[in-house]
Amino acid sequence: MRSKFEIWVDAVCEQVRFRPDRKAIARELRVHYDDHVKDLLRLGRSQELAEERALAAMGNAQEVGWALDRVHKPWLGWLWETSRFLALVLAALALVTLFHTVGWSSLLRRTVDELCWEEPPASAAKVELEHGTLYAAPGKVTQDPGGQAFAEIRLWLQTRDPLGVDPYYSYGIKNWFFTYRDERGEVPPYEADPLTRVAPSRYWNALGAGRFGWTRYRQSVELVLDEPPRWAEISYPLSGQDWTLRVEWEAES
Repeated sequence: MRSKFEIWVDAVCEQVRFRPDRKAIARELRVHYDDHVKDLLRLGRSQELAEERALAAMGNAQEVGWALDRVHKPWLGWLWETSRFLALVLAALALVTLFHTVGWSSLLRRTVDELCWEEPPASAAKVELEHGTLYAAPGKVTQDPGGQAFAEIRLWLQTRDPLGVDPYYSYGIKNWFFTYRDERGEVPPYEADPLTRVAPSRYWNALGAGRFGWTRYRQSVELVLDEPPRWAEISYPLSGQDWTLRVEWEAES
């Protein structure tokens, strides 16, 4: 059998025209009622008397319902529900767009790479570009028994366009294209393109596939030289987008 309070709550909710809010209203009324009953029980009232007085204090069901209906206006409620629905639709469309643009595997990889970002060292050279900030720092230098030296240059990029900038265009340049100069002169340009051919005696290697997040990218390139360099400058020389970053291995030792 339904209690007098449950009947009272139904009478209140019937006055509220926006039906989706009725459940939350009933839950809130139950909290107020239960709190009042507990207070009366602590004062020594019996359970029956406490429930009766708590219900009487809640007021006339119809008047309470009218007051709540004025707050929970149907047009505001439906506007809120519609906005929630549209937000879900837009989120779903964004996910579908990302899926068709980069695929789920790329989506996951980019997210992992973003979370695994490692800050460039404080000593890294940097330059502000149109779409972000580029950093460069010297990496490992090794030498094989044949006399060739392998000098690593580490690169970091933080962009301001998470969805609008492709990592291969992130520097405001096409591909990862650089010219190189050290104390011995210049080395043929490096371009991250498997079809690009460079001089066999001094050339660039890409170290790994790089890590491309949504706003942060990392890449290492390796220079194969006749002897280890003390310093190096990498540049992008095209008009309007030119920049130069200098790395010094002696400073790292």
